[in-house]
Amino acid sequence: MASRSTIMDTNSYRAEHSAKLDPDARRLTERRSKLLGESYRLFYRKPVHLVRGSGQYLWDAAGRKYLDVYNNVASIGHCHPAVIDAVYHQMSQLNTHTRYLHETILDYSEQLLATLPAEIDRAMYMCTGSEANDLAIRVARAWSGGTGIIVSREAYHGTSDLTSGAG
Repeated sequence: MASRSTIMDTNSYRAEHSAKLDPDARRLTERRSKLLGESYRLFYRKPVHLVRGSGQYLWDAAGRKYLDVYNNVASIGHCHPAVIDAVYHQMSQLNTHTRYLHETILDYSEQLLATLPAEIDRAMYMCTGSEANDLAIRVARAWSGGTGIIVSREAYHGTSDLTSGAG
């Protein structure tokens, strides 16, 4: 049986590409592989070594500037002062989850829900996109009674079995 090729197979770093990397990048990819394992793929045959972000831009270790429209923060940007301030303020008070009573999560939920249609009257919070996708599938199945899902081939949907399992 022929193996199925994906965009991650054709445009990701693999150990056989290490000879084309500069010594620092080679050292980091070897260290990363040892500590995180091969299942954590890197984008691009020549991985980008990012060292900082600000607003909509990222910079690599060589000082090259990139416009970031992909890296999960395109809507507000990297190191946004309002986000830094909010995180600092919350972390200086309390660092916990939603299993305890605390006003901040309730205040935020009210503000968020006020921006949405009235039919959306509850909020649920997740730590990762994988969790969010799993929950969305469970909610859709419970609401519709259906069992199937449609996903885009060659797209990233998370790392859980439900969202990344063979299908």
